[in-house]
Amino acid sequence: MGNKNNDGGEQNNPPKNEKDNDEILDKFEKIKENYETTIQDKDKEIEKLKKQLKEKNEEVDETVDNLNDEVNEKLEQAEKIKSLQATVDELVEERAEATVDAYIQKGIILPSQKEAAKKLCLSDNDTFMDLYKDAKPIVDVGKPKSKPVPSKLMGQITNYLK
Repeated sequence: MGNKNNDGGEQNNPPKNEKDNDEILDKFEKIKENYETTIQDKDKEIEKLKKQLKEKNEEVDETVDNLNDEVNEKLEQAEKIKSLQATVDELVEERAEATVDAYIQKGIILPSQKEAAKKLCLSDNDTFMDLYKDAKPIVDVGKPKSKPVPSKLMGQITNYLK
């Protein structure tokens, strides 16, 4: 349909009249308007999605902040619990020491048995108490019935019992 030019190629036929030009321009304008409308719609959609994404990111950030606060609070509580447990452990050890010392003073436990008795008191206080609550003194630590033992000899006796 096209005309042949001098080099053998085909060239486009120019429109035959102004009416054809106007129709082509109208079609082009419609295509252009559709394209621009589509771009505007897509831009609006993109902006809406960006806004939703921003809101979701803010929610996530807030959640992360809240979780961090909770974790820090729990860590502080754990530290307090560790400190309290250490205090309780010290008090339990002191109680065991005092209990064993009291039984040594009463003559129910020998000084050489102190560490073993303390271990038993720490590991199973109920058994320890059952074992020694009704025990009679091994050594009479009451009022001396005879002359006092010289201090040098008493030191030797004490060392022997340890």
